[in-house]
Amino acid sequence: MDSKEEGETRTKLMVRNIPFEASRTELRELFGSFGQLKSLRLPKKFDGSSRGFVFVEYLSSDDAKTAIRSLASTHLLGRKLVVEYANEDKSITSTTNDISV
Repeated sequence: MDSKEEGETRTKLMVRNIPFEASRTELRELFGSFGQLKSLRLPKKFDGSSRGFVFVEYLSSDDAKTAIRSLASTHLLGRKLVVEYANEDKSITSTTNDISV
């Protein structure tokens, strides 16, 4: 997972330390400035408040790479963003497809 080749083809990022008061619009503007967004997901707590992180997916791996490099030391509303590639989704169906019967 740490190989250079894997990072070059990935498009989904996880950004931690997002300020709780940051809006979806502000985040779309920030991350959209590095390329075309496929999706932006801002998980919420049961009470509707932000959980402090966001998943951002770009249409191209080059845009994701640019965002990681550019946001490495960025502060948003007083908080330093921690940007990294998101772990690939693992599901039961993806593992069962690999099993031969």
